[in-house]
Amino acid sequence: MPSDLERRVRAAFSPGGPLSGVLRGFEPRPGQMRLAAAWAAALSRGEILVAEAATGIGKTLAYLVPVVLSGRRTVLSTGTRTLQQQLVENDVPIVREALSAPFSCVVVKGRANYLCRRRWGKFAAEPLFEFAREAVHFDRMRAFADTTRTGDLSECPGVPEDFRAWGEVNARSEVCDPTACADVERCYLMEVRRRAAAADVVVVNHHLFFADLALRAKSGGHPDILPSPDVVVLDEAHGVEEVASSFFGLSISLRRAQELFRDISRSGGKGGEEGRSLLPAAEAFRRASESLFASVGEGQGRFPLRRFSEDASFERYAGELRRAGEELCLAIASRRDSRSGGANDTAAAGGDPREGDAEALLRRTRSFVEDFTALLSPDPGSTVAWGERRGHSVTFCRTPVEVSAILSDVLWSTSGSALLTSATLSVSGELSYFRERIGLGGVAVKELIVDNEFDFARKALAYVPAGLPDPGDDGFPAAAARETAALLSQSGGGALVLCTSYRTMGALEELLRDTLPFTLYVQGDGPRMHLLRAFRDEEDAVLIGTGTFWEGIDVPGESLRCVIIDKLPFAPPADPVVAARMRAVRERGRDPFADYQLPEAVLALRQGVGRLLRREGDFGVVALLDHRVLSRSYGAVFRENLPPMTWTREPGTVSEFFGRFRRAKPPEREKKG
Repeated sequence: MPSDLERRVRAAFSPGGPLSGVLRGFEPRPGQMRLAAAWAAALSRGEILVAEAATGIGKTLAYLVPVVLSGRRTVLSTGTRTLQQQLVENDVPIVREALSAPFSCVVVKGRANYLCRRRWGKFAAEPLFEFAREAVHFDRMRAFADTTRTGDLSECPGVPEDFRAWGEVNARSEVCDPTACADVERCYLMEVRRRAAAADVVVVNHHLFFADLALRAKSGGHPDILPSPDVVVLDEAHGVEEVASSFFGLSISLRRAQELFRDISRSGGKGGEEGRSLLPAAEAFRRASESLFASVGEGQGRFPLRRFSEDASFERYAGELRRAGEELCLAIASRRDSRSGGANDTAAAGGDPREGDAEALLRRTRSFVEDFTALLSPDPGSTVAWGERRGHSVTFCRTPVEVSAILSDVLWSTSGSALLTSATLSVSGELSYFRERIGLGGVAVKELIVDNEFDFARKALAYVPAGLPDPGDDGFPAAAARETAALLSQSGGGALVLCTSYRTMGALEELLRDTLPFTLYVQGDGPRMHLLRAFRDEEDAVLIGTGTFWEGIDVPGESLRCVIIDKLPFAPPADPVVAARMRAVRERGRDPFADYQLPEAVLALRQGVGRLLRREGDFGVVALLDHRVLSRSYGAVFRENLPPMTWTREPGTVSEFFGRFRRAKPPEREKKG
């Protein structure tokens, strides 16, 4: 028998119900009703629901309405800060008006997104910019600091998203010490924490959710920012494993070492003769860290750190960095103790602020040394040590090989009702793979798959060109670039080109940059959100990307009418994390390809294809430049996991498709000049 909550939820989504009164043109959608009813049932019974919900069914309202009607305190986590804002600005007001429910809702972001009053005061008194070009924004920073009520740095107008100087004034944990802060009662972060503790619905992103969960696990259950909820909703849940892996691991970077050196040098330079005594130890730390990170070479991408354990120079540099870090800790502690008379404590809120600075620097240096030591001592069975170079940035990481046991222990064993939902969770109609990867394999959960309601059979076409070389051939990137140019001439632009490697992306850019009659945007040309906004606003533009561009892109309409994918998105087996996970699967007596690589690639391809049809009126072509989807036996697995589209190898069919759907456009006016 349906619960009272289920009946109320069904009524909310029914014709003539509360939602129809506030949403113009509202029509009940079967998929939305199924998800909402299943989630209401799970809430009523304290169950976990894993639900795949296809794009376009209205899943946000389907989980938000039951949560609000249940009256239970909920933490709702989604993939990005952008999706957080969309949910709060678009969906929450609809639910509040429709249900006449006075529920409170608070958006909470990570610490680094909030202004620290103490750090701002120090910076404003002596503004030092790492990059001189950023100094032009100082007046905007000051106006924001003088007027903000929230401290949310994203609300500062006119400052770019990648503004490095925010790192000088934000409230990230390694520079935050409430016991030594005179502004603790006026702290923006503390105010957000108080509001979150009192809120009915707290909206976060996965990075904050799992950062907070990891801190709870380390501290024995004490929360950092987020309250303990009755209900958890994880939207875009396909990303849970990777995000959780990063926060239940650890990392150190060259930038982290350089920032630490910079801050110690600044503090020492202001401390007279006693402060300057820190500088030799800080300089030794800088040289040792730069030597170590430089020793890994200049190749881009990921690499296993274990291979350097056989490299005598790497071991030598690592030992020098450990010693330099330990000696720097001793130097900072000595300076702190001499100022505090050997009391060995942090500065009181009304004491000498330089004592608090010394304590914060000591805490950061100790954390660096401890993380570095732990990183180079991984447990081969449960963690993997690896490095990554992106441009000039180098990071060393230690990651759990699998997070299933961790999440089973710290999340699922203590949670009440929970919903995990995304458009891409199933493989061949089963949710078991996803459940196993995130620790729900042995947990009693409810399952639901809501299929796509878009007419893919009529409005989408899958094209696999004939004659391209094998994706592993040296000539593939150039051939893929030529085929892409031909496709773009047929589509008239309006294309998202998804690459599985920077190599192919570079080849595409080299060939297309000066030859296309359309605007070309390439990942790395600017901040991701700026590129997406420009691409969305220009109907015939082309956007090329890899990595994060495979998901989270919502461009309805003709601005995105063609998705071109260079090859099947198998994760490279040489990647150290992938290799470790394959080894773990093999050690359990299973096939790493069939039981890990293939399902991961299927889910990734579904994400990429999912960029195409976003609204009912959309149409488009998915072009997959990899013959293996038709020629290899496992290609059938990919095809059966995609929406039901017509497949073709004929370029003429592609031209005919675009000709049938594209609106007639007025001729361009002759360009003057």
